Amino acid sequence: MTRGRPDTTPIRRAPVTEWPLRLDLLVNPYGPSIRVQEAIAAATDLHLPTFARETAVRQTLAAAINIPPERLVLTCGIDEAIAAIFNWHRDAGRVVMFPPSDISQEVAAHRLGIETQSVPRSFRFAVDVDPAATWDVPPSATALVMSPNDPTGTLLSPQDAVRLSRRCELVVVDERHVDYGGRSLVPLVREFDNLVVLQTFETWAGLTGFPFAYLIAPPTLAGQIARFRPRAELPAASLIAAEATLADLAYVRAAAHRVREEKARLYRTLRKLNMVRPIPSWANFLLARVERGDAILFERELAEHLRISAVGPESTLELKRALIEISATL
Repeated sequence: MTRGRPDTTPIRRAPVTEWPLRLDLLVNPYGPSIRVQEAIAAATDLHLPTFARETAVRQTLAAAINIPPERLVLTCGIDEAIAAIFNWHRDAGRVVMFPPSDISQEVAAHRLGIETQSVPRSFRFAVDVDPAATWDVPPSATALVMSPNDPTGTLLSPQDAVRLSRRCELVVVDERHVDYGGRSLVPLVREFDNLVVLQTFETWAGLTGFPFAYLIAPPTLAGQIARFRPRAELPAASLIAAEATLADLAYVRAAAHRVREEKARLYRTLRKLNMVRPIPSWANFLLARVERGDAILFERELAEHLRISAVGPESTLELKRALIEISATL
C-alpha cells in the first residue's frame, strides 16, 4: 500500500510561526519521516533484546552508504560515539581541538580526565595544517574536528585531513551536519588506518528524540571501539526509528534539501541588509559578523557574531524585520 504523497516532497511544515521563533535549531525543522512515527506506534517489541534488530539495521545502513558492515559501529547518538572513542583511546595522549567549535566535546574529554589542547583555526575558520610548519602537538594525540563545524559551517578539507592523519595517532571527523550539503571525508577511511568519521540521523533526519549515530572506521579500529560503547545494545526505539528512516530516505533527503534552500535565501537576505556579514556555510546555519552598529547595542540585542539557523521562510522574514528595526536605531 502506497502513501498518498510523493516520497520526495516534504509537506509537513515546522511550527515556525509560533513564538518564540527558534533560530538556533540544529535539527531539521521538518522533523522525521512519518514512517518513524508509524513504526514506533506499531512496535510491540520495545521491551525485548535488540541484538538481531541491530545486526539487520547495520546491514541495511551499510548497503545504503556503500560501506562494508565491519567498518560500522552503531551508537545511541553521536555523543556516545565520541565517548566510546575517548574511553578506548584515553591513555594514548591528549585530544586536540580546533576552536571556535562546539565546547561539548571538550567538556566530555575533561569528564574522562583527558587533557585537551586547542589549535585555533585560521582567519577563514579553516583548519590549516601547514606541512612545513612546526607542529606543537605530540604524535600520540587524537585530533577531533567537526566538519561542517559548529558554529562556522566550514569544512575540513581532504588535504588537511591527510596532513592531520600524518601528524596525529588518531583523527576523528565529526560529520553530524554533513548531510545538509557538506562534502564527506568517508572515502578517506578506506585509505588511512587512523581515520574515523562520525555521522548521525539526529540532525538532518530529525531523530533527536530517538538518537541514532554511527562511526565509520577501518575494521580493526571499529572492532576495538565497539568494545567501549557505553551500552551493550542500542534502544529498540532508536533502531526502529533508524530502520524507518532508511526506508524513507527520499523524503528525509528532500526535507534536508528544503533546509539548504532556505539557508541560501537566509544568506542572500543578510547580505542585502548590509548590517551583518554572513560566512558561507556547509551546514544548516550561518555564522554572521556584525558590521554596523554600536558594540554594546549588539551585545544586548544579539552579539558580535551570530549563529543563525535556516528554519523556514517565516522565520527568515521575522529576522529581517527585527534587523531593520535595529538598523533604525543606529
